[in-house]
Amino acid sequence: MRTESLPARSKVVYVIPHLSSEESEHFAHIPAFLAALGARMDVVALVERGTPPARLPGVRKVISTVGRSRVARLVRAFSAVRWCARTGYRTYFLRYSRFLLIVLILTYPLFRHRILLWRSGTADMVDGNRRRTLRHRWNDLFNTLLARCAHGFVTGPESMVPVMRARWRIPAHRMRLLYNDIDSDRFAPLPPDVRQEARHRLGWDDTEFVLLFVHRLSFRRGTRLLVPYLDAVRAELDRPVRLVVVGDGPDRSYLEQLGRGRADLRIMGPVPNQQLPSLYGAADCFLMPSYEEGFPRVLLEAMSTALPLVTTRAGGSADVVGPDYPFLCDVGDLPALIRMTTEVARLTSSEREALGVRMRERARERFSPQHVASMLEDIL
Repeated sequence: MRTESLPARSKVVYVIPHLSSEESEHFAHIPAFLAALGARMDVVALVERGTPPARLPGVRKVISTVGRSRVARLVRAFSAVRWCARTGYRTYFLRYSRFLLIVLILTYPLFRHRILLWRSGTADMVDGNRRRTLRHRWNDLFNTLLARCAHGFVTGPESMVPVMRARWRIPAHRMRLLYNDIDSDRFAPLPPDVRQEARHRLGWDDTEFVLLFVHRLSFRRGTRLLVPYLDAVRAELDRPVRLVVVGDGPDRSYLEQLGRGRADLRIMGPVPNQQLPSLYGAADCFLMPSYEEGFPRVLLEAMSTALPLVTTRAGGSADVVGPDYPFLCDVGDLPALIRMTTEVARLTSSEREALGVRMRERARERFSPQHVASMLEDIL
């Protein structure tokens, strides 16, 4: 009897810049995505920094290039690339990792691998009110040369494709679209009793309207707007208002100084990503007043927990929430941010529930790990 052999599974090395159990950055989302990707192809995870686990669901092998010195990291990285080549893994997908990108470019003549590089946003660019130093110019040139050495440049969402193409001077035929993903099982709405318990544990009163900001604390993310924004929202609403700020960055000390002695402003600092779902679930509204964005995962996190959000159209934000989302305003429009926040606060319980269901369904259907894994498989 004649039997047909199954098609060979694709192989990919997924490079992770940083991974640990206490991860506070968006790399904490990668394990759920790799589990979905591993159902479609053979995956090796190559971790550059952190304390990676020995095993990850869906991953054939976890390789760490963590070392105490650059030389040690370089040796481990070279050994990892050589092992991957010998076992048939010749396609690499990198998120932002410059170190591994350099290693792959240098070792390409030996192993002839394929490099797919993900980048989104313009956070590497110097603010318009700062002077571009020689160091800035050199980094810009060096990063551009590195990006153009990749065989494929991957970015998302849709509106960021032409932005990234122009930013890094990439030919159109080498551009690829790929979404960020969200684990909607982990980022899910809290049942009413669990939500109330979480608010009490956090010290939030039932009558308070709690605003949540989760992001890097920098000028680009709109952190200089937070205090005047909070004061204006408090003046508009006839109920107590609290702003909870989660994250770290150059503006943290600035915010802590302004918030000293204020009970309505709490700066929590960085929080491990594993602990964020309860914060989203306990809050009343998510705020993202960014001037600059790429593909903000924080919007996916808020959407998946059915938390109403107010955001600007920075970067690909409109693609994430949808252009018809009612609480989306222009970059830097503080009056609109204030007005939309008060509108969210005045939603009826049925209106709030309907909005939350709509946003959670969008997150689950459009940005699930399974759908994004399918997108990456098509790219490969």
